[in-house]
Amino acid sequence: MIPKEIKNIFFVGIKGVAMTNLAVLAKKVGREVSGADVAEEFITDKLLEENGIAYQVGFDPKKLPVDVDAIVYSAAHGGTANPLVKEAEKRKIKVLSQPAFLGEIIPTYKNTVAVSGCHGKTTTSSLLSYALKKLGKEPGYVVGVPYFGDYPGVDSGRHGYFVVEADEYGVNPPVDKTAKFLHLKTNWAICTNIDFDHPDVYKNIEETKAAFIKFFENKNLILNIDDENLSACLKKLNNKKIATYGFSGEADYQITNWNVFEDYSEFEIKNVGKFRISIFGRHNISNAAAVIAILKEMGFGKDETAKAIANFTGAERRFEVVYQKNDTFLFDDYAHHPAEIAATVKAARERFGLRRIVIIFQPHTFSRTNLLVKEFRQSLEMADKSFVLPIFSSARENPKNFHVSSQDIVQKISNLTYVEDNKALIENLIKYLREGDVVFTMGAGDVYKLKKEIIPIIDGLAGYGLRVQKNIDLYPFLTLKTHVVADEFIDAKSRFDIVDAKKLATSTKRPFFIFGGGSNLAVVSARIEGIVVRNDYKKLAILEEDDRSVTILVSGGYPVGLLIAKSIEAGWSGFELHQGLPGTVGGALYMNSKWTKPPTYFGDDLIYAYIIKQNGRIVRVSRAYFEFAYDYSHLQKTKEIVLEAAFRLKKVARKIIADRALEAVNYRKKTQPFGISSSGCFFQNISEKEKEVLHLPTTSAGYLIDKSGLKGFSVGNFFVSPVHANFIVNKGNGKSADLVKLLGIIKKRVLENYRVDLKEEVIII
Repeated sequence: MIPKEIKNIFFVGIKGVAMTNLAVLAKKVGREVSGADVAEEFITDKLLEENGIAYQVGFDPKKLPVDVDAIVYSAAHGGTANPLVKEAEKRKIKVLSQPAFLGEIIPTYKNTVAVSGCHGKTTTSSLLSYALKKLGKEPGYVVGVPYFGDYPGVDSGRHGYFVVEADEYGVNPPVDKTAKFLHLKTNWAICTNIDFDHPDVYKNIEETKAAFIKFFENKNLILNIDDENLSACLKKLNNKKIATYGFSGEADYQITNWNVFEDYSEFEIKNVGKFRISIFGRHNISNAAAVIAILKEMGFGKDETAKAIANFTGAERRFEVVYQKNDTFLFDDYAHHPAEIAATVKAARERFGLRRIVIIFQPHTFSRTNLLVKEFRQSLEMADKSFVLPIFSSARENPKNFHVSSQDIVQKISNLTYVEDNKALIENLIKYLREGDVVFTMGAGDVYKLKKEIIPIIDGLAGYGLRVQKNIDLYPFLTLKTHVVADEFIDAKSRFDIVDAKKLATSTKRPFFIFGGGSNLAVVSARIEGIVVRNDYKKLAILEEDDRSVTILVSGGYPVGLLIAKSIEAGWSGFELHQGLPGTVGGALYMNSKWTKPPTYFGDDLIYAYIIKQNGRIVRVSRAYFEFAYDYSHLQKTKEIVLEAAFRLKKVARKIIADRALEAVNYRKKTQPFGISSSGCFFQNISEKEKEVLHLPTTSAGYLIDKSGLKGFSVGNFFVSPVHANFIVNKGNGKSADLVKLLGIIKKRVLENYRVDLKEEVIII
C-alpha cells in the first residue's frame, strides 16, 4: 500500500508504457503525479494527456520539484544512475523501482492475478481485465499497453480484483538483475510460456526457468502445459493449486475443435463448452483458454465467461488493425522475438489463407539480435516478404559493444530485404505491394509510426489488372483433347487473379466457368460464353508441424501429382494412395475423388478450406461444409470455388509412403488406360443397394458397360477403352457430336440390359 504521507510522486521515463500506466494508476488512487522524459513522440502521449499528467523534457536534476515525496524509476534512461534519481537520493526522497512501486499497490486488492510469460502476457492480461469488466467486477489492472479496445491499459478499480502484467525482465540491469515480477505478491499467477528473451539479464534458459519457479512460489497457478520449458518446471513445483491448459490431452482445460476464420476464432474446452473470440491464431486461442481457466477456477460460469470474452478485439500493438482498404490490410504488432514473429505469421496464415504476408520488421536491442540472428531469419522467412530495418537500440545498451546488424539477419535469403532507412523502405513498398496483401509493421521500437507513410501506398493500389484473352482454344488444357473456344480466357496464376476474375464476372453479369487440370471434364460445346478461368494458382505453406503431424495450406490450383510428390519427399502421409490421379486439389475436393484399395477419399484429411461464394466473397468453411459423399461434395450444388485448403497429415517414413504410392499407381496401370486422351472414369458406379437388387458381382459402371458388349466400341474418333470400359478415349480430333452420340449409346444399352440409368461422373458442358 502506498503510504499516506507519499502524496506527490515523480516518474523518471514517464512515457514508457509501464511507467505511464503506473503514473495514471497513482493519480487514480489520489496522488499528485509528474515526471520527466525525452521530447520524442511516444505511443503513450495520448493517455498522459487524457489524464492531465504533465511532464518535463530532459533529466536536469535542478528541475526535480521541491515537493516530491517519492521518485519512481525504471531500467530506461540510466536507471538509478539517472541524474534525477541521484538528486532524489541526495534530498533523502524515497526512491522506488517501477516493480517495487507496483508491489506496494497490489496488497490493497482481495483477488489478485499476475499474468506472466515471455510471449502473450499482454494479450492475456488485457483479455482477463476486459472479461472482468464485462462480468461487472470493475477490476483494477495494469497491462503492457496504453489501450485495449475502448479501454485504457490501466484502472484502479474497486479493490476487489486486480490484474497485473508480470514482467520477467530485470529491475535495473546490470546493476540489479532481480526479475521484476518477484516484487509482485499475488494470489494467482498465469504463465503462458518460458523462453530465453533477455540475454542481458539471464545467462541461459535454465536461469530463466529458475526465476519463474521462484515467482510461482505461494501462488495458485494456471499454466500452459503445451510449452516445453514451462512443462519441465511443473515437476519442480509443489503449489497447492495448479491447473493446466492447452491443446495437449494432458491439460486440465484442453482446447479442442478449434478454427480460425477471417472474422473470428472458435474452439471448445473439453468438459466446459464452446467459445468464440474476436482475436486470431492458435496462440491467441491458447491465451483465451488461460483466461477461461482462471475465471472458471474463480467461480464464474461458462455462459457468462463466453459472453464476456467474445468481443475482445485485442490489445494495442498486438495484431492491431491499423488500416484496411481495397481488400488490403495494415496491421501493427509488437512481436520482437522470433517465437512471437512466427506466431503472428501463423495466425495471419490461419486467418487469411495464402494471401501475401508482408512484414516490415525493426529488430529491438543489439543484445537480443546478436543472440537470435538465426532464429530471426527463420521466422521472417515464413512470410512472403520481409523488409528488415536497422536495429532499434535500447537506452540500456551501448551499440558499440556489439558487432551485429540487421544485414546479418537478411544475408542472401530471397524473400528478406534489408532497407537502410525509412525512405528506402517506402521506395521498396511502392514497387512491391499490391491489392490483397496483408502488411505488418512489427517490432518493439518506433516502427509503428510508419503507418503514416504506408497508408497512402495502400490507398493508391489499383489491383492486378487482369489479362483477359479473347477466343482462346482450350485444347491444350483439356485431358480429353477436344477443341472448344472460350470467349474470354484468364490463365490465373495467383489467388487474386481468381478472386478478381470472379468479381469481374459477378459485377458484369457474365457467365463464369473455372477449371483446373482439365480432367474429369468433357466439353461438348463448340464455344463457352463468358469468362473462362484456368486455375493455375500453385502455392503451398506449412501452418503447423510437430514430430507426429503437419498441417499444410495448399492452393486449389495445385496439381495433385505435384502435391503427392512433395508429400512423399517430406514424409507426409495422406495423399499417397491417390498417386496417378490427374487434376488439381480444388477439383479433387469438388468431386471428392477416391481410391478403392483401400477405400480412401481425397478430402479425408481436410480440416477447412477457403472458398469463393457466388457473390465473390471469400469465406472459410470447415470440412463438414462439403457434405462429402461418393463422388459428391456440397460445392457441386453451390458451384463455389475452392481457393485454398488446409490438410492435417501424419508423418510416416518416406519409404513406406513411396511404396504405397507405387503400389497404387501400378494397380492403376494394370486396370486403367494410361497415356491416352481421356477425362478419366466417365460414369459413377452404382450403389451397393442397386448391386444387391440386380444380383451383380460389383458396383463398377465399367463392368456394366463391358458386359453390354461395348468395350472397344467407337463413334468417330471416340471409343470405349478396351482396358477399362468406363474410360472414353479420343483417338485425336474427335468431334463433340460423336462424343454425345457415343454417350447416348452407352447409357441406352446399359439401361436396356440392367435397368440402370448411368450418371456422369465427369462434368459435361
